[in-house]
Amino acid sequence: MKRFLTVLAAMMLVLGFAAGALAIHAEIPSETQAIVTKGTTQVTLGGEIRMRGWYIKNSSADYRGTATPSDNNSQGWYDSRVRLSLKADVSKNTTGFLHLETDDGTAGTANGTSSGDGPRWGLNNNKSASSLKFLEAWILHKGNGLLGIPAGIKVGHMPLALGNKQFFDHTKYGSDAIVVFADPTKDLHVGLLTIQLAEDSEANKTDGAGTGDTTAYVGLATYKVAKNANVGINYTLINNGQTAANQKYDFQNLGIHGDGKINNFGWMFEYDTQFGNSSNTAKFKGSGLLLGASYAINPVTLRAQYASGSGEDNDGNTTKEFQTFLGNDVHYTFIYEYTTRGADDGSARATGISNTTYYRLGADATLTKDLKASIDVFELKMTKANTAAASKKIGREYDVKLTYQVDKNLVYFITAGILDPGLAWEQNASLGSVTNANNKSITQAVHGITLSF
Repeated sequence: MKRFLTVLAAMMLVLGFAAGALAIHAEIPSETQAIVTKGTTQVTLGGEIRMRGWYIKNSSADYRGTATPSDNNSQGWYDSRVRLSLKADVSKNTTGFLHLETDDGTAGTANGTSSGDGPRWGLNNNKSASSLKFLEAWILHKGNGLLGIPAGIKVGHMPLALGNKQFFDHTKYGSDAIVVFADPTKDLHVGLLTIQLAEDSEANKTDGAGTGDTTAYVGLATYKVAKNANVGINYTLINNGQTAANQKYDFQNLGIHGDGKINNFGWMFEYDTQFGNSSNTAKFKGSGLLLGASYAINPVTLRAQYASGSGEDNDGNTTKEFQTFLGNDVHYTFIYEYTTRGADDGSARATGISNTTYYRLGADATLTKDLKASIDVFELKMTKANTAAASKKIGREYDVKLTYQVDKNLVYFITAGILDPGLAWEQNASLGSVTNANNKSITQAVHGITLSF
C-alpha cells in the first residue's frame, strides 16, 4: 500500500511540473491550464498546504482531546497538513477524482481509518511518520437517462451531507457510498443513496460475533421554489444486520429543510424526527430543530440562530436523545463539542446538538478587500439534565475569526474562543462532574496559513 501511494504521489508531482499551472478541486481559476492527455481525457491537478499553531488553556485533555474544563496549564503546538488531488474528465459525462491527505502520523484502527488533522511539529531532523490516505476516491457518470431526464451515478468514497447538516454531515473525511440521482425538472432534484458506515469482518459475520455491518439507506428530494429559495426532504434508514443477542435495530430519521434569500434577508431551517427500534423493546424518539436568519447591511451581515436537540430521559423503553452522525469538525462552537465533550449521554465529541440547546448571535464583516472578520456569541444549555436537581447551564461561548488574503490562493487566518462554563459541568455526569475548583474558562486559539493550488 505504501509503495502504491508513493508511486501515485510521484506521478502527481511529475504531471504537476508538466502542467505549468494547477487548480484546486473546489475552484479552478479561469487562467488555469489543465493537463490534456491523448484523446479527450483532461486531467487537473490540485493541492493544499496548511500550517497551524494552537494554544489552549484550562483543558483537561492534551491536543484537543475529549476535554472538560480544568484548572490547567496552557498548551501550544504546531501541526501541518498536505493535500493532493487529481481530477480526470475522461468525457463530458464521466469523471474520476482522487484526493489524498496526510493523517496525524499515528496508527489507525483495524480497517486503516484515520481522523487526524495532520502530524505535529517537532521531528528533530526526521521525516514525519504520517502517511497519505484517500480523502476522496470516486467515479461519476451522468447524462440524459430514461425519457431524456438528466441522471447519474456516483460511486466511491466521497463527502456527504443531508439538509443543513444538523443530523448527518460527513463532509470532512467522507464515507463510502453509491449515489443515484436525477433531475426530473430543472427545479427538482431526487436521489437514492447507500452508505456503508461500518463493515465487520467476514469471520464475525459467519460465527455471529462482532457488531455486523452498518448501512444507511437514504432517499432525498430538493426543490427550488424561487430563484434564491430551496426546500427539501430526506429519509434515512440505518440498519445493523447483527446486533447483540439478535436484537432488532432499524434507526430512522425523517428531515425537512430549507434555505433562501429575499433581498438582504436570509433564512434557513431544519427539523428532524427520529423513530424505529433500538432493540426489541426500545424505540427511537429523538428530534432536532434548527432556525436561522441573517440580514446584510454592506459590509456587515448580522446573524441569529436557534437550535435544540432532544435529550435522554432514562426511560428504558425509549431513546429520546437526538442521534447525530457528524465528523470531528466545527459544527457551531469552536470549543464546546469540538474540543470538549458534548452533553450527550455518551459524553463524546462531535455530537452536534444532541441534548444541547443554543442561542446564537453573530456578525460577519468585510473590513477591507482582503480582510474579513466574524464574531459569535452562544448561550448553551443542556436540553435535559442528568437529574431533576442538576443545572442545565453549559455556559456562554465567545468566538472570533479573522482571515486575510495575503496573495492569490494564500490565506492567513486566526480563530479564537472563550468558553465560560456553567454549573452543568459540575452537576452532570455526562459533562464529567467537574469539581468547582476545576470549572474554569477554557481559552482556545489557532492561527495558520493555507496555500491552495
